[in-house]
Amino acid sequence: MKFRISIVAILLICQYGMTFSQDKIISNIQTEVLLHPANGFTAYTLKKGEFIYNQSPFTLPFPSWAWWGITDNITAEIDLLPLIGGFFQEPHLPVPSFNFRFKIKDQKGVSPAIAFETMYQHLWRTQNQSDQSNLRIERQRGNTWFNRFNFSLKNANNLHLHFSAGLTYTENLLIENKDTANYIGEFFPKTINPDVSFSLDWRIKPWLSSHFTSSYGTTFVYLDNIPRKYQLSYGFRLAPFYKNKYGILKHFRKEFIGFYMWLPDAQESIESVVPIFPYFYWQWTLKGKK
Repeated sequence: MKFRISIVAILLICQYGMTFSQDKIISNIQTEVLLHPANGFTAYTLKKGEFIYNQSPFTLPFPSWAWWGITDNITAEIDLLPLIGGFFQEPHLPVPSFNFRFKIKDQKGVSPAIAFETMYQHLWRTQNQSDQSNLRIERQRGNTWFNRFNFSLKNANNLHLHFSAGLTYTENLLIENKDTANYIGEFFPKTINPDVSFSLDWRIKPWLSSHFTSSYGTTFVYLDNIPRKYQLSYGFRLAPFYKNKYGILKHFRKEFIGFYMWLPDAQESIESVVPIFPYFYWQWTLKGKK
């Protein structure tokens, strides 16, 4: 119940943020900062005081994750589910999970925007990341830490290109199939693996954008913090009510995504070719009257 109340509180804050801000430009998908569209990594950071609250229907009644612009150059990415949900699992402690993105430079001409992103997480107990009929992925007690540089380039037609590369350190990672007759799997007590991704997004309309990402290694949203995987994903973001006068509707966004993941250590895949509706979010800035 308390988590449902917390989500309602977020919506009320969102409404407050709209009511007391007087932006000259209506916020929409073409003007907003996108941090991880279709599981990509951009080089953008939120403005100071800008917030994004993301909710997956699959984690209800628990909150999912949020992003906060601490300054114009530093964005905190807050994984609420392990921080709060950890209280309900042995040993009843929040899971330390810290993620920050630091702006290095803005785009100037054909010189791209650059940011550095880092995320650390410690698990107290085994976390089942994926339990498909053909595949098991577990992160057992231990640490994971990724560090990467992100690059973004935008042209005049609202086409954005993104490239990201770095490394992930992971402890106690299990990737295996479930075929008892032909078992294929690997356990990694300590492993360092490369991460690389290329993505593009086209902000077609103020209410619509399309996205494509190709990556190897760790990603942020879908099958997060798991290295050693290949992934192709595409999707769309919608801002269906961006002209509405009510903040809860005005700032409402949703992402649809289709993906294909290949785990070579288990010789198995996870796929959802038809775009699904994995999460929705609100993006707003708290401002006082001018």
